[in-house]
Amino acid sequence: MKNHMQKKWVMDEWQHTRERGISLDVGGVSYTDRNPEELWKVLQRGSYMLDYEADPLGRIVALHIDRVEPSEKPAYRGMRCKK
Repeated sequence: MKNHMQKKWVMDEWQHTRERGISLDVGGVSYTDRNPEELWKVLQRGSYMLDYEADPLGRIVALHIDRVEPSEKPAYRGMRCKK
């Protein structure tokens, strides 16, 4: 159920940007005129952060979605149980 709610949120957000003429990009690649299913597939590949860009009057003019990765690799090699 959680995955369905996340997908609905992504689809609604994509539709919202289209209706208001807000540009939408993922990692610098425009998704403004792409199918929302493409956007959903890309967002399934990792963790992403939303960044809303405003004009001088405070109106949202762009939505940037960027992949978030750890700044450092974990110190542990794995969580394996040795027998």
